[in-house]
Amino acid sequence: MRNSPLTPAALRGLLDMAPGGVGCFDSALAVVYANTAFTMLTGLQPGGVADEGPLAGELRALGDAPRRIRIANRMPISGTLFRIDSELIGLVLDVGAHEAVAALAEEQSALRRVATFVASDPDPEALFQVVAEEAGRLLHARSAATIRYEGDYALTVGRWASDDLGGFAVGSRVPLEGSDGLTALVWRAGAPARIDNYEGLRGEAAEQMYRRGYRSAVGAPVIVSGGRVWGLVLVGSAGALGADAEQRLGGFAELVALALESSEARAELKASRIRILEAGVLERRRLERNLHDGAQQRLVALAVQLRVLEKRLGDRDAALALLRGAAHELGQALAELRELARGLHPAVLADRGLAPALETLASRSPLPVIVDGVPEERLAEPLEAAVYFVVAESLTNAVKHAEASELRVSMVTHDGELRVEIADDGVGGADPSVGEGTGLRGLADRVEALGGRLALESPAGVGTIVRAVLPLA
Repeated sequence: MRNSPLTPAALRGLLDMAPGGVGCFDSALAVVYANTAFTMLTGLQPGGVADEGPLAGELRALGDAPRRIRIANRMPISGTLFRIDSELIGLVLDVGAHEAVAALAEEQSALRRVATFVASDPDPEALFQVVAEEAGRLLHARSAATIRYEGDYALTVGRWASDDLGGFAVGSRVPLEGSDGLTALVWRAGAPARIDNYEGLRGEAAEQMYRRGYRSAVGAPVIVSGGRVWGLVLVGSAGALGADAEQRLGGFAELVALALESSEARAELKASRIRILEAGVLERRRLERNLHDGAQQRLVALAVQLRVLEKRLGDRDAALALLRGAAHELGQALAELRELARGLHPAVLADRGLAPALETLASRSPLPVIVDGVPEERLAEPLEAAVYFVVAESLTNAVKHAEASELRVSMVTHDGELRVEIADDGVGGADPSVGEGTGLRGLADRVEALGGRLALESPAGVGTIVRAVLPLA
């Protein structure tokens, strides 16, 4: 090598580009050199220290002779350890180890796709299907499933297959007691498990897997809040699955758990909003009854008494004028109380339903109101109340701000939803983000609490359309 053009810098550059991992450690197990492949495979880079884990144990145990190692650090890797001198230890990973990098990239891509899908707030059934497919494809298996535990049974909730071996269709339930199948193993241990040969195993699930030609399977538990084992992600194959297959499933199981907890939190939020909405409806009805049965009745009785007194006073003009003024004020007070009671919760809505309530609302409007398509059957009380107040608020806004000559209310039921549209022919330009939009924002909260959505279109000079979509269930 005398007079060789291969300088130390050139040699380092050559090692940096090698597909096989090459690293060097000092006596304190600090990394003094690592090429790119070595860092990708081990996670170690110059300046790092391998002071714990399987690799640290192998480094400490090295004698004077080179030693072959195989460890599972970030992923299974193999190579040769050897002493360079008393202070330095070299590690050359097998050239084929770069395949592990490709495997890691494939795994991360699959997990990223599932995570992106989880973030889109999918239906649980769609999520379970996607998780099964991504896990099965990642492990190059024949079949995969997402399974939920229900008491002493395992229920298949998502399934994917790449061949006709068959498997447990979505909705299948198999018993866990007395079974040596994979679902039972994970159920009992709450930990990843594998089966490398189904022959002779007990239980309905294991027997069916064997009859259908499956040789091996791996599973990872889905553990939700509180440490409860909700179910598992299972992958089955007619051949052998890799030694680390069940660990590689762990990421998918964690994503399922995350999606379930997010879905549960959303459901709890929605349920609490509905409870608040229903409590508001009940409180409105209580106030309406109290106004009707209390203050209104007293005012009616007083008005009758004043009219009787008026007849007994004869021609005393001054007294008569005062009494007539008092009767007039009482009449105004009664009218205001009735209007207030209607605003709290219209009695006709509770007694006769949405269509009569909207007809009454239209009859009192200073604008012509056309109402079309109201369902004939009674709807859930919170749903009827939401529709009524959406129409009432839209009518109030049209009268106050729109300079409209007509209002049209139309409804249609489609795919389990009630779709409501309130349109006026006014000046448009309504903006719910400013002061007068507070009523619409409150209506949006009411509609969304029922799982619906509210939208406003109000181009200037064209008119305003309020659309509400509410689930019938």
